[in-house]
Amino acid sequence: MELIELERIRDVVDHDVAFEAVRDGLVRLSTGTVVAPQEILMNVAPSGVVHMKAAHVVGSRWAVCKIAGAGFAEEPRSGCSLLLDVGNGRAVAVLADDGWLTHMRTAAAGALATDLLANPGDVTVAVLGTGRLAGFQIDALRARRRIADLRVWGRRLERAESVATAQGGRACATVAEAVGGADVVITCTSAYSPFLSIAQLSPGTHVTALGSDNVGKRELDIGFGDAVDVLVADDVANCSQSGELRFLPRAIRERSIRFADLVAGRVGGRTSRHQLTVADLCGIGTYDAAIAGPVATALLGEPEGA
Repeated sequence: MELIELERIRDVVDHDVAFEAVRDGLVRLSTGTVVAPQEILMNVAPSGVVHMKAAHVVGSRWAVCKIAGAGFAEEPRSGCSLLLDVGNGRAVAVLADDGWLTHMRTAAAGALATDLLANPGDVTVAVLGTGRLAGFQIDALRARRRIADLRVWGRRLERAESVATAQGGRACATVAEAVGGADVVITCTSAYSPFLSIAQLSPGTHVTALGSDNVGKRELDIGFGDAVDVLVADDVANCSQSGELRFLPRAIRERSIRFADLVAGRVGGRTSRHQLTVADLCGIGTYDAAIAGPVATALLGEPEGA
């Protein structure tokens, strides 16, 4: 079994590669050609969780199982993916990416959701969160849209200033300052209580909510349930257990759109410049299988497809 280190992985995956891989994976999911069980999630420490996600794109040589840890005090995030040959079940390679591929595929999914649901043209973007994922989200979105104005908020202003400086934006002292007049709001925190309310947003805003990926985590106020015009979830069952959908009334959850069907063009999204759109993205195994594909193709010396 081959061990593929992060340095080699970074040589063959950039934001464009990740975007195309995730988009293709979601189209295939919509058409029923992805085998993807529900994730396994374990709380193993006071703040630490281990996620296990898996998927197989029919026609691909590989089944992919991604294991990742998050929330640990000494090592906030880590992970790797195991590639198995579906022809014989043999473990062929470990992608030892230390969580980097997870950030890349999450950023690709966020950029795709924003590109499909935000109003067209240049965008003013508010990023709420200052962890590692914030920079990935900004870079991935910049590959799709011109960001005319970038605002960054975090609970620690010095962290917001650091991210804003690195990304050519400006730090904001409050959430309201960051999101006021923004076309796009990206939430990527580890919050367990809501900090973004509907009253802070302008008409026509799109929100991509990424932080709620574990039971109890929450970023959006309950008021979003009554106000949102288009609600998208990457996995309705998972988001209803671990994401923002968990806190919304059942009737609202039931009218949510599956992200894969939006990407494949099977359902529509925004129909007016003034609509409020929300994408609740908890992360699914399809993303991990999709982004592992180009890595396997480039580094294992054999075609991804059967």
